[in-house]
Amino acid sequence: MAGPLEGIRVLEITRNVAGPFAGKLLADYGADVLKVEPPEGDPARAYGPFPGDEPHPEKSGLFLHLNTNKRSITLDPSTGTGAGIVRRLAAEADIVLEDYAPGQAARWGWGWDVLSEGRPELVMASITPWGQTGPYHEYLGSEITLQAMGGPLQNNGHISMYPIKLGGNTAHYHAGAAAAYASMLARLRVEMGGEGDYVDLAVYECQAGFRDRRTVYMAAAAYTGYPSKRGGSQIRMGTGVRPTLDGYVNVLGSGNRLPALLTMIEREDLLENPDIHRPPAFVPQELIDEVEASYLVYLMQHTKMEVVTRAQELGILSGAIMTTEDLLTDPHYRGRGMWDTIDHPATGPLEYPGRPTIMSDSPRPQPRRAPLLGEHNVEVYVDRLGFTRQDLVTMRAEGVI
Repeated sequence: MAGPLEGIRVLEITRNVAGPFAGKLLADYGADVLKVEPPEGDPARAYGPFPGDEPHPEKSGLFLHLNTNKRSITLDPSTGTGAGIVRRLAAEADIVLEDYAPGQAARWGWGWDVLSEGRPELVMASITPWGQTGPYHEYLGSEITLQAMGGPLQNNGHISMYPIKLGGNTAHYHAGAAAAYASMLARLRVEMGGEGDYVDLAVYECQAGFRDRRTVYMAAAAYTGYPSKRGGSQIRMGTGVRPTLDGYVNVLGSGNRLPALLTMIEREDLLENPDIHRPPAFVPQELIDEVEASYLVYLMQHTKMEVVTRAQELGILSGAIMTTEDLLTDPHYRGRGMWDTIDHPATGPLEYPGRPTIMSDSPRPQPRRAPLLGEHNVEVYVDRLGFTRQDLVTMRAEGVI
């Protein structure tokens, strides 16, 4: 059975993380995504991790992950010839994704006004750090600056230290998901007989509404007038990250779950102490220390999954702190087919994170590897657009492709 987005044609003129992730979400569910890379390749090809820690443009773990199920051509969209090719390709696309500087596509001759002329059904999404308008729209923006200005960075880390960035490309992945979502909303309207739309997406604004605490903190500040701050070292009895025999767990064992926690660590006798039932701030420190000491003894006698299994049996919110190796061997992921094994001529077979959802009547298409740089140049330029092979040689010499 075809994927749920079978028949949707996407022209992706994006680089790095946000735009490629938007295209990946569409491609992985059946959309025909044509990725346009600069002649030197998407900059993400230079980012690791690399197998064996040996940098190679065809072996970047980030690029391979972000570009499954796509085709790739090389093209410089800033040239006259390149802009003309973009217009021809966009004329056959349902959705166009781009991430160049605000107004850059228009200056090069393939902005929204040009591409949508005579095509009211077109959907185009422009992904930039700050958006197409506004006081900051010409500012540059990186992952850390966008987390700092728009996201929850100020709340991360210990109160005695500087703020800490969330790992990886959290802001840009979030923006990519938002771009794919917005594009599909606009496309749904087209499918229902309406018109397309131009999506102006700012990574900054996605962060302002980010579900990882930012929205909650902003709402709290709006209601109370007090901004949130980074926390200190206070220990909540039975709650938080703790070490185990083979790693760490995060257990929420305080409040009404404390009796269950004491049962787990075989200290039900402490329930007879009336002070144990007082609000957390009023429990005597010596009693807190006794609970924590017994808790630590228990934890150091068990593996993290043993602790989680027992805690869950008792109705205690809990989870193991999983390493990358843990995730690759996790029986739950394995049992639900989370990992895809995809072969690649440069890397051989590797395991990739698979689908985030399971659809009963629209199974995800068999995953395909990320394309080699310019792998589909002949297919697109010669077979589809009518260029000759000599034209390709000339355009390559001129730096167009």
